[in-house]
Amino acid sequence: MKIREKIYQAIRSQYSNPLKAEDLAKFLGISRGDYPMFLSVIKDLENENLILETKKGKLVASEDYSVYLGVLQGSGQDFSYFIPDDKKVKDIYIAPNKLNGAIHKDRVLVKKIKEATNEKSPEGEVLKVVERGRDKLVGTFQENKKFGFVILDDKKYGFDVFVPAGNVNGARNKDKVLVKLLKVPAKGKKHPEGVITEVIGHKDDPGIDIYSIAKQYNFPYKFPKKVIEQVDKIPDDLTNKDRKNRIDFRDLFTVTIDGADAKDFDDAISIEKDGDEYILYVHIADVTHYVEKGSALDKEAYNRGTSIYLLDRVVPMLPKKLSNGLCSLNPNVDRLAVTVRMQIGKTGKVKDYKFYESIINSNYRLVYDDVSDYLEGKNNIYTDGFLTEKLDIMKDLQALRKKKRQERGSIDFDIAETQVVLDENSRAIDVKKADRRIANEIIEEFMLICNETVAGHFGFMDYPFIYRVHDKPDQEKVAVFRNILANFGYHFKGSTLHAKDYQNLLEDIKGKPEAAMISSLLLRSMQKAKYSEEPGIHFGLAAMFYTHFTSPIRRYPDLFIHRIVKDFINHRESTNNEAVFRDYIAKVAENCSNTERRAEQAEREVVDMKCAEYMEDHVGEIFDGLVSGLTNFGIFVELDNTIEGLVQFQSMIDDYYVFDPDKYVVYGERSKRRYMVGQSVRVKVVNSDKDKREIDFELVEDER
Repeated sequence: MKIREKIYQAIRSQYSNPLKAEDLAKFLGISRGDYPMFLSVIKDLENENLILETKKGKLVASEDYSVYLGVLQGSGQDFSYFIPDDKKVKDIYIAPNKLNGAIHKDRVLVKKIKEATNEKSPEGEVLKVVERGRDKLVGTFQENKKFGFVILDDKKYGFDVFVPAGNVNGARNKDKVLVKLLKVPAKGKKHPEGVITEVIGHKDDPGIDIYSIAKQYNFPYKFPKKVIEQVDKIPDDLTNKDRKNRIDFRDLFTVTIDGADAKDFDDAISIEKDGDEYILYVHIADVTHYVEKGSALDKEAYNRGTSIYLLDRVVPMLPKKLSNGLCSLNPNVDRLAVTVRMQIGKTGKVKDYKFYESIINSNYRLVYDDVSDYLEGKNNIYTDGFLTEKLDIMKDLQALRKKKRQERGSIDFDIAETQVVLDENSRAIDVKKADRRIANEIIEEFMLICNETVAGHFGFMDYPFIYRVHDKPDQEKVAVFRNILANFGYHFKGSTLHAKDYQNLLEDIKGKPEAAMISSLLLRSMQKAKYSEEPGIHFGLAAMFYTHFTSPIRRYPDLFIHRIVKDFINHRESTNNEAVFRDYIAKVAENCSNTERRAEQAEREVVDMKCAEYMEDHVGEIFDGLVSGLTNFGIFVELDNTIEGLVQFQSMIDDYYVFDPDKYVVYGERSKRRYMVGQSVRVKVVNSDKDKREIDFELVEDER
């Protein structure tokens, strides 16, 4: 038995009579010379939360004492919830007097002190703050004569920060600031003390609101000096060395299709028709040619993990010289690429494929709306007949591939994304559903087949790789979703659900008023996709293997995968030690999942803020909407422009309303009036607060 296992088992065996470290060493017969090694193992076991030290200095196994490691989630009130790392353990309620100095986002060690009941969550107590989530927070400074307060943007902290006069450091009333916590709230005290470290700008200055969210998430706008120096050394144009040993695809007719405001072009398409078969070339920017493994640029891209899109600004993963220049597949210039050539049969199946390091030259930079106008028969701005012929072939292949995916159960969600229109001062002037037209679907379909082809190749080889996995839906969420469906008269057959069942449901509701709402609820019932070193299904796509390969300019996992693909092309081994490499890949996958979640949270917060800002100008107006969610404190209503607001029960004064979670319905105790998800209602906007990201509605009678 290894010494680590021996020590851990000894601690577990001493459950009823735990020992201190020095006593445990004597019990195990650890010599004086081996004692430093023994302490090192103890430290490792503590860091991995396998053991902990009690207040009396005795060592116990965390598992035996219901102690867990995880993150504290504030509620905006006194209490918090603990989210364990172990997903098998339910979230734990932490009362105010059990926080022991911990605050929102802290990484903590928690002991469960009460088990869950049918009505209540399990309860716990914070034993130790392992790591502070953040010591610098963003908020608005409120000035007083001798002191001030910072009203934090993130209301989940549940407190404001007291700033003594000597710690104001030039901040003025209503400035957005960065405040560093000096003391966290102790028992009986509400406000921690802090010092202002940076004045971001006045809260009403154009764009400061979005910039403040970027600051709140600690997104780096500037690249380190070493990164800039490395990029500056890269030649502005391709050299003969760059072109060496590459397949020349410059004679292929190639196009990019992107949004009108896109600046970086990851992917380009070439297509040919050979009888009943198609030859599809997906060319992806060869970012790894410029981002050397282990370089300052590579480390910075890894830390960023992804580009972050905050409406009118981008926090890029790579410097502009690469993202908008050398790597971007701009038209009429030679560019380096990694190409996947796929031969697709008349049934839509990939019959053969090959990977290439290539050089391309895009003929056209096309825009989604223009291509869609042509393919949908609305307007044709193109005079090149060869181009329109290629677009027609793309449309045919897209339809064939979509049908092939749907036959195997791949789920196509009918969910409108929110498009926020800003003016020159970054103020929201319109909110509407984003268009998802035929040109968008063509590119999505071609990227899907490319990603799946690459993942399948390495998956069947059982080669170290990063996969995009999407687990089966959580059974508790499925049960809630079944109840909602029953209200609409829809039912799933059987206890075990497959992707095909969801796809069949989406077909059944297509064209019906409740279609978009059910699609949204279906998506909420599913797990979150993530990156993994282990191959696993992608439930939503009904795919055995899937990855992200097609966006290396803006996503680090794609860049990482390119290195593996290029090693395969050139018959190089990616590693000399497969075990170590797999451990490294696991670390990369986890980091990519974390940075992706962080970016999504920030992007969603910006949209929520701007939606609330837009509705501030519509207070008092009446809108039609659909009930989108039910809670024990109110009803969420979504408007046709995708904006969602809350109707609080306290505003529904005609009756006393109750939420029934089993039937998933809200009803009035006296009138028995019922509200269900998907139900049409009319609402009046009574309040909208961009700082709180909150929109309040009231129900109004439909006088029509």
